[in-house]
Amino acid sequence: MTLMMTLRYEDAAHRAVAWLLERRRPDDLACYYKSPAVLGLAGHPREARDVLDEAVAKFGTADGDFATAAGVKSHNAIFTEFWSYPNGWIALAAQRLGRFGVAQATYRHLLGYRGADGGFRSNPAAEPDVLTTAHIGLVALQLGDLDTARAAGRWLSRFLASGPERGQEFLLRANGTGALQVLSTGKPDQPYFMIGYPMAFLAKLHDATGSADALATAEAFADYALRCGENLRSCLFSHKVAWGAALLARATGSENYAELATDIAEHLLSLQSPDGSWSPDAPDHATFDDTAEIAHWLLEINAELPGLQKQ
Repeated sequence: MTLMMTLRYEDAAHRAVAWLLERRRPDDLACYYKSPAVLGLAGHPREARDVLDEAVAKFGTADGDFATAAGVKSHNAIFTEFWSYPNGWIALAAQRLGRFGVAQATYRHLLGYRGADGGFRSNPAAEPDVLTTAHIGLVALQLGDLDTARAAGRWLSRFLASGPERGQEFLLRANGTGALQVLSTGKPDQPYFMIGYPMAFLAKLHDATGSADALATAEAFADYALRCGENLRSCLFSHKVAWGAALLARATGSENYAELATDIAEHLLSLQSPDGSWSPDAPDHATFDDTAEIAHWLLEINAELPGLQKQ
C-alpha cells in the first residue's frame, strides 16, 4: 500500500464531513448519533460538540438514554431491536469531546444491558450478541473500566469457542430471538459489521491489557472474515471489518489484514457519491447514518495503515 492510497481515504472522509456540515439535519436520531464522533475526528470539535449538545437536548433522557422501544425518535427501524447501539456511539463521542457528564450518564445506562456472564444485550429482552458486547466493551475501555472491558472480551472468546459457525451460517447472538442473528456465508450484502466490531474491540483490548487471548480471538473473527471472500470485500456493510482489519494489521504486521482493510476501503470509495455522501438515494436517516459512519472508519483506517507501508 502507498501513502497516496491512504490519503485518498482521508480526502473521501473530509468530503463526507463537508456534506454533513452543509446539510440541515432532519429531526431524527439516526441523523445525529454518529456525527459527533466523525466531526471531532475530522478536526471540527466545535461543530461536533454542537451536534452532540443538540442530540442531548432533542433525544436524551434524564437517565442517559437516547433510544428505547417506547420513545426513540427515528425512522431507523433497527433501533427497536438495538436500543443500546446509538447510546454507545454517543458515549464514545462525548468522552472524546470532553462532555464527560454525558459520557458517564450514558455509560451508566449502558451497564444496564450487561448480562451476568459479561456479554451485553441489544435490548433488555434480548440475549447478548457479538456486536453489542464489543460496542459497549469499547465504551468501557475508553472510559477506563478495564474490568468490564475484560469481561466483555472473555465473553467474546467463550462465544467463539462455542462454535458459532454452523455449516453455511455464523451465529451472532447467544440462543435468542431478534434481528441480525446469523451471517449466511456465500450470500451478498450480509451484516458483516457484526463481526468487524469484535475484531476492532479485541485488538484494542489487547493493546490496553496485553491479553494474548483477546488478540487470538480477534484474529479468529478475522479468519472467518477472510474466508467470506469477495462478498465481504465488496459490501457496503463491511466498513467495521475494514476498521478491525486495519487495527489487526497494526497489531500483527500481517499484510493479509492490511489487504483486507484496503480492499474494503477501496470498494467504499467506489460507492461514494460525487457530493461526498453515501447512500444518496436512500431516505435521509440512512444517508446521514451511512455517510457519518463510513467517513469515520475511513479516518480510523487512514490512521492505522500508513505505518505499514513498505519503504
